[in-house]
Formats: sequence, structure tokens, C-alpha cells
Amino acid sequence: MQKEQDREAIYRSIFFCDMDRKKADEIINRLDGRTVTYDKGEIIIREREKLNNIGILLDGVLCKVQYYRDGTEQLVQKLVSSFVVGVEIAVSEKKTSPYDVYASEQAHIFWFPVRAMEEEGVLDLRERIEFYKKTVHFLANEDIRKCRKIELLSIRGIRERIEQYLRIQQSRHKSNAFDIEFNREQMANYLGINRSVLSHELKKMEKEGILKVRKNHFELADKE
Repeated sequence: MQKEQDREAIYRSIFFCDMDRKKADEIINRLDGRTVTYDKGEIIIREREKLNNIGILLDGVLCKVQYYRDGTEQLVQKLVSSFVVGVEIAVSEKKTSPYDVYASEQAHIFWFPVRAMEEEGVLDLRERIEFYKKTVHFLANEDIRKCRKIELLSIRGIRERIEQYLRIQQSRHKSNAFDIEFNREQMANYLGINRSVLSHELKKMEKEGILKVRKNHFELADKE
């Protein structure tokens, strides 16, 4: 039996966010899923590992990362409550992960077998089609996000890269003041910048009146 807050996280996920609660409960029970607890730092998905399940993050924070040959970690994405985990792997032909996922704090994930979508028996045809539609929407949004990151990393200048990232966040939040999802180390990792270089540049930008920053809260000055 799942806790109410766990169910709420599932309801908010891409698969159930537009669904009637009674219908959602019926489907969740049929999925025969299981909830797994992961400790801080624990690896959840390993690169080149096969994955036959789809997860929904109930609580905690996950980091999706890739490692270079020299051991450098590149943060691909940070996942929070209600995000789906591994769906693009599980629905792919080879079902092999191109990245690692680990818990940056204790996390709980509800896992259900991808065969519930792929095969007859668990979901009826209409439900399977709806799950696939939601998956396509998710993959399309992921593709857009990846394109934006590629565009971001292609910017050579450090300040220009930082400014572009902050402009994206400004547009996303529709405000000059916003919180970002990363701490300073994660932000540097995501932008492909040394942490000390990032901190130094942010201090310079603050002195120049371009922005105000306190931990993960940013406030951009209005352009004259």
C-alpha cells in the first residue's frame, strides 16, 4: 500500500497528470509496480546497463550524468519528484542506457515493467495508446531540452554561456528573479565550466550590476 504523498507524485507524472484519479488508481494497481529506496550516492542506472522498467521518482533528487575517459563528470539533467526515470531507455530497441543515474539524496522510485505498455494483458489498447502518446510527448520535450543544451555548450565565451543559461531560466520562470535547480558545483558541471571560474565570473557580474545572486537564487537587472 503506497503512502498518499507517493500517490500524489505518481498522479503528477506524465502518464497520469491528465487522468481521473479513480482511473489512475485502477491502472496503477494493475501495473504491479514496486517502490525501491535508494541511499544518497547510490547508483540507480549504470551506463550500458539493460533496463526493462520505467520509474517515477516519488521523492528525493537524482542526477543523470555521463563520464569522460579522464573521469570527469558531465551533468546531463537533475530529476525531482514526479519525473519519469529511464523511459527513453526502456522503450528503445536495445534498452541499453547511455548514461548513469545516481541519487544525490535519499530517493524512492516507483518502478513498473515496460511490457505493460508493449504487450497485451495489463493495459487495454486505448490505455496503451495513451501511455505511448505521453511517452512521445516526453521524448519530444527531451529532444528540445537537449538541443538547447547543445546550443548552450557551443557558446565559447564563459560569460556568454552563463548569460545565455540565465536568459533561458528567466524566460522559463517569466521573471527576472528565480531559483535554479542546481547548486554551484552542479551549475558549473552542467555548463562545462570549472567551479572556481564560474564563481569568479558571477562575482564580477554582480559587481558590474548585471545580477544579484544568493546561493541558487538569481535576480537579473533590467536592461536599459
